[in-house]
Amino acid sequence: MAKAVADVLKEYEGATVDVIKRAVDKTAKEAVRDLKATSPRRTGEYSKDWAAKKDRNANQWAYKKTVYNRKHYRLTHLLEKGHRKVNGGMVAARPHIAKVEQEAVDELYNDIKEGV
Repeated sequence: MAKAVADVLKEYEGATVDVIKRAVDKTAKEAVRDLKATSPRRTGEYSKDWAAKKDRNANQWAYKKTVYNRKHYRLTHLLEKGHRKVNGGMVAARPHIAKVEQEAVDELYNDIKEGV
């Protein structure tokens, strides 16, 4: 009896891990697509450089992907929050990351909930 229960739990574990990996991959890909579409454009370089990468510490129990801007990572905070100008005054914030992040969190939760 114990062996049968262990086998069923092992099968459920494998299916759950697969569902989570697919959901994380899908969500990261869609977050990159959305950030490319909603990022502020002046020359277009900032919006083109969004990407997702698998976290180095990812393993069977902790599968993670990081969405980031490859070349212009220093601008993300300045554009999202606004900043002071050199000669005084402020540059207006252009929020574009927070909305995509919240949508990605909600979508990931729903995909995992449906899959499991």
